[in-house]
Amino acid sequence: MNLWSLLLGRRWFSHLLLLTIIFIGAMSVWQMPMAEKPAIDLGQVSITTSFPGASSLEVESNVTSKLEKELLSVAGIERFTSRSETGASSISIRIDPGVSDMNEVYQDIRDAVNRVTDLPIEVTERPLVRISKSSNLDFMVVGIGSELPYATLREQARILELKLRRVSGVGEVNLIDLRRREFWVELQPEQLRRYQLTINDVISEIEARNVLVTSGAIDGPEGQLELVTDAQLLETQQLMELVIRNQPEVRLKDVAAVVRMGFERGESLATINGMRSIGFDLRAAEKADVIATSKSVRALLDEEQSRLGDDYRLSVGFDIANEIQARFDMVKVNGVTGLALVMLVLALCLNRRVAPWVALSIPFCVLGTLAVLSSLGQVLDSYTMAALILVIGVVVDDAVVVSERISAEYQQGTSLGTAIIDGTKQVMPAIVVSILTTIIAFVPLLVLPGQMGKLLYVLPLTIAIALSFSLIDALLIVPAHMRKAMKKVQPSQSSYLEKLGQVLGPWIARAIKAPRKWMATALLIAITTIGVLSLRLPLLFFPTDGAYLVAITAPLPANLDLEQAWKHAQQVDAMLAETPEVVGWYGEVSEEEGSWEVSLSPAGKRKMTASELVQQWQQRSGDFGYELEFDVDSGGAPGSRPIDVRVVGGSDSDRQQLADELETWLKAYPGAVAPRQSQSEPVAQLTAKMDHQWMSRLQVDTSTLARTLRAAIEGERVSRLFVDDEEVRYRVVLENDDRNIEELNHLLVRNRSGELVSMHRVLSWQHGERAANIDHYNGLRSIRVSSHVDAKLTDPVRLEQDLSAAFANHGYSSDLVMAGQAEETRDALYGMAFAMTLTVAAILVVMLILFDRMGPALVALQVIPVAVAAALLVLWLHGKPLSFFACVGILGMVGVVINNALVLLHHYQSFAFSHEPEVRLQQLLEGALSRVRPMLVTTLTTVAGLLPLAYGLGGYDNLMSPIALVIGWGMLLSAPLVLLLVPAGYGLLLAREPQSTDSEVHGEVESLRQAS
Repeated sequence: MNLWSLLLGRRWFSHLLLLTIIFIGAMSVWQMPMAEKPAIDLGQVSITTSFPGASSLEVESNVTSKLEKELLSVAGIERFTSRSETGASSISIRIDPGVSDMNEVYQDIRDAVNRVTDLPIEVTERPLVRISKSSNLDFMVVGIGSELPYATLREQARILELKLRRVSGVGEVNLIDLRRREFWVELQPEQLRRYQLTINDVISEIEARNVLVTSGAIDGPEGQLELVTDAQLLETQQLMELVIRNQPEVRLKDVAAVVRMGFERGESLATINGMRSIGFDLRAAEKADVIATSKSVRALLDEEQSRLGDDYRLSVGFDIANEIQARFDMVKVNGVTGLALVMLVLALCLNRRVAPWVALSIPFCVLGTLAVLSSLGQVLDSYTMAALILVIGVVVDDAVVVSERISAEYQQGTSLGTAIIDGTKQVMPAIVVSILTTIIAFVPLLVLPGQMGKLLYVLPLTIAIALSFSLIDALLIVPAHMRKAMKKVQPSQSSYLEKLGQVLGPWIARAIKAPRKWMATALLIAITTIGVLSLRLPLLFFPTDGAYLVAITAPLPANLDLEQAWKHAQQVDAMLAETPEVVGWYGEVSEEEGSWEVSLSPAGKRKMTASELVQQWQQRSGDFGYELEFDVDSGGAPGSRPIDVRVVGGSDSDRQQLADELETWLKAYPGAVAPRQSQSEPVAQLTAKMDHQWMSRLQVDTSTLARTLRAAIEGERVSRLFVDDEEVRYRVVLENDDRNIEELNHLLVRNRSGELVSMHRVLSWQHGERAANIDHYNGLRSIRVSSHVDAKLTDPVRLEQDLSAAFANHGYSSDLVMAGQAEETRDALYGMAFAMTLTVAAILVVMLILFDRMGPALVALQVIPVAVAAALLVLWLHGKPLSFFACVGILGMVGVVINNALVLLHHYQSFAFSHEPEVRLQQLLEGALSRVRPMLVTTLTTVAGLLPLAYGLGGYDNLMSPIALVIGWGMLLSAPLVLLLVPAGYGLLLAREPQSTDSEVHGEVESLRQAS
């Protein structure tokens, strides 16, 4: 007796193993952190640089271009885009997915940024490099607002910031409109002229006077004493008394209208749920439990609200934990419902004493899988949970097959111990191969391109682990439990399954008698169905049904100051506040643009989809005075639109003309929705034109003039000190009422000889306009032309193909680069085709090893087009597009459906078929009918487990529901066809091969009849 046979006879061993795995799995679930997505490296990097007061052209020239020049030398970057706008530069980098070591590329990017050492002096902070990972993305935005003065609000915001940083699970706290403190020195131009001083003279004196230097240590009577030179200007009174010049004595108060403690200029304003606030963008720590962290943050906000009272309002504008919790609740309800349906199927189809032991396969496999995932450092995300639902019905299949085989052996009169061992041995090869083919069907998901391909690694991982536990359960635990269950078992009462077999019998017989006709007809119908439906189904890889996030962008009218921009932006806040489906939002408003991130209630709890809400908002915003641009988060790459074309390089005029033609073409194309360019309305500009001839004569430097002008209008931040644990700088600027052309013309500057020169002698003014923002693609200037798509009229791939054909010979010096969801869809299609080819090839190899012949393998493969046709038919009947996750479902369904063919073929392999056609037909029919019961039971359990997720009985998941829909209904429609096509195909093979003797056949047929 071998070890395996020994363990099958030890019922308590199986009990202890079952309880141990369930206990460990339950403890793992309790400890696993919860997150929205699996922990992956997204391969995305952002670089942001603040350049206060600079125009978009200056930011491009002095910041963005310098950084991009160094980035071009970094190997492993697939592409990068940038935007230069007033006061800020932002660069988005996408790493080549084929890079083996992402961390090395990240370090190269940091080194490239650090090599840029000649940034303008006004850029007081180094560029911020941020690496995006799914496990530590921004998960929550909160804010504190009040009608009290900003200084009072800021004081409480700083206290809140420190408390937020101490919350467990919070990795970073990024501030929105929390401005630094500054000493404002507002100079009077007439007083500067009176005392013959320049702005730079004042700046130099402040820099020279504000000193804190440690000079070392000296010996004293009580030991060593530290020698410190402390000449810091810590109070406004000290600043006012600062001596600027001695002969005659001129103090700062003589030339400054105002010396006060204030705050730096605001580049943007934050709005949380419609209230102007100081915002905090929270980023989760690595593999933090987002739901637990969110609860801690909300508890802190409640405490602070109680402490501060009604004068302040603490709000949550965005909380991904709400969506995560909603997804988990939905997955939990769908999972429990699926589990109940599977139990019901088992109770109806199996003996009542056997069904409970088979049903225990589900908690054993699910909790065992979670225990392994926890040990591997995985998080409990919605993808993993959905993968577990996908296998709820599958993991019981092997247990059903084993229990059915043991029951059949026992009811034929075999002793219980022998029935358990022999029955398990008989189905062991088929179980092992079926598990392998199912795993093989999902493994190619690992090679899918793009971000979604990275996220989907948990599906094959989770399914492979679950099926491994299913194998252990089928070969060890179920047989041991059958020893007790079979002692009082009664003959099967599932007469309706036998009646179904009787109904299918004549059809199977017809297929066996005319195999070529039936197989050719089935393949012709399948191929025709695939061809027709592939053209009729919209190819929308990332549909928006179920979406809960909407991004709104509003290019505001030109030439507004920050307060005016805020008044315009409040129209959007009011619109969102009046929309009941909106649960929260946060926004940021600059002088040129407003942007909002809107969170909707879960799809199952609102009557309108995200797309319908967007249409409603577009109609309502018609009289706002500016256009709103909407992006619905559909699950694709962040920030991408269905059609996203970059007009790159070439001359400015060619680039703009080509972009205009693209936009015009899209507006005329049926199905293209809201096409637009990335170019905002130009901003009015006043250019200082320098007379270089007079500057040379008067010995005036260009840099001196530029610095004086910047200091006069924007102010110059000089020196620094620490007050109350904060870094504080001095800002020297002209008085607010004196920031005009007349006063600028009469400002004084010093030439190289130290003499004073009035600025009107060396410059004049010219009115013009400039671009509000400047975009780059891989270092070249670009214009983005984008559009959404009406899925009822077209799809992104078809539209992009027509666009590419229309502009194939555009004749401009600029290039067109396609970079939207159409590109992602095309790449995903290629990836899916490769994955499908890899799946079929791998399954073919397994079947060749199992059968050692090509014929049976080809018979099994014929069910693939039938299964694909069934899947497309399911999508068409349900009105669903051919999405990315529907294709994933088709890929997985192929492996699951082919298992039925493999088990039936393996069953036939044990036969000794007759060379007499009539007897052979009877053998093929009896063999097929003997598989009707287990095949239908396993199919029904799989379908029962998936239907709640497919139809969203506990809430609709736009990512995983299409997978469940395709696999569930695809299996149900394909199962009868397998029973028809496989016997027919195998009959053709037998007709060409030598057959066994009639006496052998007679014995086999008799045993088949007894078994069935």
